[in-house]
Amino acid sequence: MSAINSIAQCTVASIVNQDFATARIFKYFGIDFCCGGNTTLAEACRMAGVDIDRVVEALSAPATEGYSIPFDSWPTDLLIDYVLKIHHRGIRTKGPELLALVEKVAAAHGERHPELYELIDLLRLSLDDLENHLLKEERVLFPYCYELFDANMRGATMQQMHCGTVANPIRQMHHEHYDEGVRYKFIQKLMNNFEVPADACASYRLMLAELEEFMDSLFEHIHIENNILFPRFVVLEAKTVR
Repeated sequence: MSAINSIAQCTVASIVNQDFATARIFKYFGIDFCCGGNTTLAEACRMAGVDIDRVVEALSAPATEGYSIPFDSWPTDLLIDYVLKIHHRGIRTKGPELLALVEKVAAAHGERHPELYELIDLLRLSLDDLENHLLKEERVLFPYCYELFDANMRGATMQQMHCGTVANPIRQMHHEHYDEGVRYKFIQKLMNNFEVPADACASYRLMLAELEEFMDSLFEHIHIENNILFPRFVVLEAKTVR
């Protein structure tokens, strides 16, 4: 029990930071590891209505599939590069492709599966909101944080951000991340946890797989920012701004 008690008081984010492969386990149990990452494992299990012993057992089992990228060990500028080149670029390329696929499937199956029309509306809203979100990060937050990182590496100082402090745009990013997290959890429920219907064609199956992959990538994106990058930005600013 001592091992369970010990890990129970760790935050979900800290567990995922140590081994990103555990994100798959939290997803399986319906535990929020990105927007709700600062919650202890004990509280997260209570909120999700799952037995903590089962979760700890799954976390302790040797990994048999998936991958584990040590994001928490990466330098800050590399992490920003990864978010921009993998996640921002991925949303802009894969998002419209996913929407087009959903529209195609809805045209063929919408009469029997009217939830597809709601999915189209949700995706359109999400892609619009995400584009606005990405632009804020690319034009305001990340340029400033690249400068913070560079100045800190050189032992230099910087002037205060025009927003007053980096915590202000971060607060807004947190709000927007939360909204997207809620939206995609609703989408997951709407699509019956991505279970393939009995009458699904190949395109329907592909759509569900692509939709789940898009959501998983988005949650990785949110986790990296909320639980690794944003706390680092606050620390860097405290060290660098005079």
